[in-house]
Amino acid sequence: MKRGILLTSLLAMTVAGYLLAQDHPEHPKKQPAEPKVIEATVVGENFCLGCALKKEKGAAAQCSKYGHRHALKVSSATGAGKDLPEMKGWILHYLDTDAAQPLIKEHHGETLTLKGKVYAEERVLEAAAMEEPKKPEHPEHPKK
Repeated sequence: MKRGILLTSLLAMTVAGYLLAQDHPEHPKKQPAEPKVIEATVVGENFCLGCALKKEKGAAAQCSKYGHRHALKVSSATGAGKDLPEMKGWILHYLDTDAAQPLIKEHHGETLTLKGKVYAEERVLEAAAMEEPKKPEHPEHPKK
């Protein structure tokens, strides 16, 4: 019986010590996780995955037969009034919606500014609005 009381007391002191250590200044609490869905404005290059893989890695993409399938390579992003530098370089795939169809199939190589929801874990953009795209500048015909 004394042994059971001793073990129970020891277990209670261990748990209490652990709980007290969680609030200790040398053991800060974990920061809350980043939101998994972010309302954001993203800027980036709209590029064809198939063309890029074919050019860079010799993939057997057949864009001329099946069409281009674009994604956005993020150059900058903002959300809730602050910069989101962790998104720089992300490849965001478009969620198939009516609003995304022109982005998926057109605007090849253009720099786009898009507003919508970013599903961070999946690297998916649900595009809601697009600012006027910037056409790539041709070296023989610079803007005046």
